[in-house]
Amino acid sequence: MESQHIIFIPESQQTPDEFTEVVNEIPAGIKPRIVPWSGSVSAGVQAVESILDREEIRRVILVGAGTGAGVALEIAKNQPRRVERLVLDSPLVTFDEKQLKGMSTALKMMPGFFFRKKNKKDLLQQVEEARTAVPMGFSEITMPTLIIRGSAAKAGIDSDLEKQIPSARATTIIGANWLTYTTHGRQTGAAIAEFLAQ
Repeated sequence: MESQHIIFIPESQQTPDEFTEVVNEIPAGIKPRIVPWSGSVSAGVQAVESILDREEIRRVILVGAGTGAGVALEIAKNQPRRVERLVLDSPLVTFDEKQLKGMSTALKMMPGFFFRKKNKKDLLQQVEEARTAVPMGFSEITMPTLIIRGSAAKAGIDSDLEKQIPSARATTIIGANWLTYTTHGRQTGAAIAEFLAQ
């Protein structure tokens, strides 16, 4: 393995401390960095790429979780020589029209104070962008890819990803739900460490 850098891309608007147990399992010699982001996937891509460029990181391992998986996939698709390996924890990269319509309706009905630090207008914009986005093709992703899912999570897009990404393999964290690292950080970190050792 060439890269000495690993970038964690959490779910949109999630705090970096969620990855503490995962980071503790990463092999010595690999520098972890967590890049919080919010807004659209393109805003997440910009946040990650600005750090990669500023730090002059030429080869990187990306770990995307939830909607952060969409950010990681977009970077891997656009810069395949820069991304050495890809890990997707509970990837959430597409929604069907019914889900998006329901999300939009629910967001519009909720009073703004329920969102605390999150901006209701930004969330509505994200939902609208998801409705109008062209579905991303994944067959171009050729680097080794690990898809992590929880055994208690509903089946979702990750099974389709496993079929679409030629080099993907999947692992299941027993007892974990969606976003395995939030409740099973050590096990998620161990799965990533094992993948990196191969």
